Amino acid sequence: MSGQVKLYKTLSFSCRLPDDFGDFNWKKVTNMGVSLSRKLKAAVPECDQHVCDFKDFNNALEHERPEQANISLTQAAVQFSLSQQEADNLEHGMDDSLHEEVSHSVLISSGMEIEDQQCQLARDIELLGGHPTDLQRTKLQERGNILQCKIEQWSKVQLLYMPVVACLCALDMPTSRTHLTEEKAHEIELWLPSKIYGDATDPVHQCDATLSQYEWELRRAQAYDALDDLRCHLRLCTHLYKFKDTHICGQRANTRASAIIDKVKSNVSVAAARYHRAWSALKRLSPALSRTTWKEEFPKLENDNIREMSQGKPGQSSGNRTLSWIWKACSIASDAPEGETVLNESLRIEWCKSRARAMCWVEEVQLLQEEMRRVVAYLLWHATWWDAQADHRTGLALAEVEGIRGYAKCQAAVWQDLHDTFLSKWGAVNGTF
Repeated sequence: MSGQVKLYKTLSFSCRLPDDFGDFNWKKVTNMGVSLSRKLKAAVPECDQHVCDFKDFNNALEHERPEQANISLTQAAVQFSLSQQEADNLEHGMDDSLHEEVSHSVLISSGMEIEDQQCQLARDIELLGGHPTDLQRTKLQERGNILQCKIEQWSKVQLLYMPVVACLCALDMPTSRTHLTEEKAHEIELWLPSKIYGDATDPVHQCDATLSQYEWELRRAQAYDALDDLRCHLRLCTHLYKFKDTHICGQRANTRASAIIDKVKSNVSVAAARYHRAWSALKRLSPALSRTTWKEEFPKLENDNIREMSQGKPGQSSGNRTLSWIWKACSIASDAPEGETVLNESLRIEWCKSRARAMCWVEEVQLLQEEMRRVVAYLLWHATWWDAQADHRTGLALAEVEGIRGYAKCQAAVWQDLHDTFLSKWGAVNGTF
């Protein structure tokens, strides 16, 4: 008896399989309108994003931007250009310098150099630790003393070009220390033109237009230099990780390699901080100089933008990974000195990966559009086929003929309705239907 029950269950299960498969196939067909539409809506933005990323990356590598092509934007080059401009003014008898040794451009460039030294000193003090040695404290104190003397000498010349600084220092005195010598060297406010425009709300507190323009040019160059340093250190960090995984073995060697990588990561933070300073100065100077489009040239640097080329945002897969804007900015393919050939190889590899991602997403959109076209054509053909089946059989009774015709027309209406429904859903997504 038990064997007969098992046989009955087996036969009944095998009889239900075609029904289950038919139900699954029907659900799959009727769900194509939603599934393909959802896939295309997800694929089109990804395609546009990756194609745009590849074009920007390719243009940055080939220096194809007309407004930035063949222009040297390093800080040293801009400083040299400003000094040449001042030399031309001297030849034409236009000498507006107020100091025999320090001109407008020298004042601003010197102030920015002192600002960099202040930031470096503050960083070294922060990294000193809780139990520094006497030798470490002595070296930092000596650096602070030297920097203090530089600031005092520079401030004397600054008062000739920027008399408003004396008033600002007097206003700032109650909230700061009582005397300049009591401040730490890395905490002294330099009051460059960008700082004056950023903090002074009194319209009387104005700055010389020439100084503001010079700082604007030097800050732009500083931002480009910082971006170049940031990219260089990120590429170096990637190379060091690969070299460590491939060639380094043993605790001692790994410890040394990790120390070198930590040093490179520290340089990445320094370059990012330098870009932040340049960006903040440009933001404060832009209203006074009527510069409104500078953020297109220098976007704001967020923490998630500081990543290697092969590293995407959290949660992104290799196919969805997007490049940070720092790799799509101009001047990333400058001539590298000897020893950076391996690092530049990563640029070519990433170019190939970026191109492959863009082409894959373009192909994905094309395949989805073609699949939609074929589904629509199939549904229309199936509806026409059922219409043809209404009068296909002959020699039957009138009741059978009416039943067959009614069933065929019903099926044709079902497939035609699916065709019209899919077409209405996909028409808003795909303009080819």
